Amino acid sequence: MKERLVKIGLIILGNILVAFAISTLVLENELISGGVTGLGIVGNHYLGINISLVVGVINIGLFLLGLLFIGKKFALSTLISTFTFPLFLEFFNTHSFFHNYCDDTLLAVVLAGCLLGVGTGLMIRNDASSGGMDIIAIILNKKFKIPVFIVVNLCDFTILCLQAAFSDINKIIYSIVLVFITSFMLNKTLTKGSKMVQLLIISDYYEEIKKLIIGDLDAGVTALYSEKGYTGNDTKVLMTIIPPVKLNRLKEQVKKIDPLAFMVVATVDEVSGRGYTFSRNQ
Repeated sequence: MKERLVKIGLIILGNILVAFAISTLVLENELISGGVTGLGIVGNHYLGINISLVVGVINIGLFLLGLLFIGKKFALSTLISTFTFPLFLEFFNTHSFFHNYCDDTLLAVVLAGCLLGVGTGLMIRNDASSGGMDIIAIILNKKFKIPVFIVVNLCDFTILCLQAAFSDINKIIYSIVLVFITSFMLNKTLTKGSKMVQLLIISDYYEEIKKLIIGDLDAGVTALYSEKGYTGNDTKVLMTIIPPVKLNRLKEQVKKIDPLAFMVVATVDEVSGRGYTFSRNQ
């Protein structure tokens, strides 16, 4: 129950960050935006309709489509965002206290990208969909096997083109930068706390190094049977995945055991399983 409440709280926080960024930075600096918010901007420009109202109506419609074509499980995961996001967006739009704090457009783009990326990442990390055009992409993928990213990119491109007709060229360029920063921060948020380092060690002293990894570093290790390419001799390659803070210590200890040890280091974005996401005793 506690874990579920924490997830709901983080999903709501993600919606707050996204709504705050769109209201006080994206809209205020007249940047163009994709997704449902972009449709809201188009509706506001051509028809004078309140952006929050457009976003709310479209989100509810897409939510019902998701419920009909994808199922209840998906609908429940998008329910919070579908109804809370338009409310938060309207709240920030109607309270001047939150506005006019950033006069530099480039700074606003950077800040908005960070908030949008982190906010969306919080929703996705906690098994929630941000709703919007993603629902159309998922439906088309399920029914016609069209890749999700193609549908999302096509929808966003179309919406951006509609806004480009009444947007300044500088705003369009700033918006492209915004998309890149948002994508970067989204990726960082999704992988935060899960990045590890993979180390492959080839040494004739693999037994001593294995004991070092298990005993001194309290880390797991796997011995992979292999053959040396030049000599043809059988050997073992040790593979271990550790936090970055332990990397230098392990390298130094390995060099003490075998100065000629061959080591390959690679970054791992995510690790799951016994010893990482499950207890070693499970």
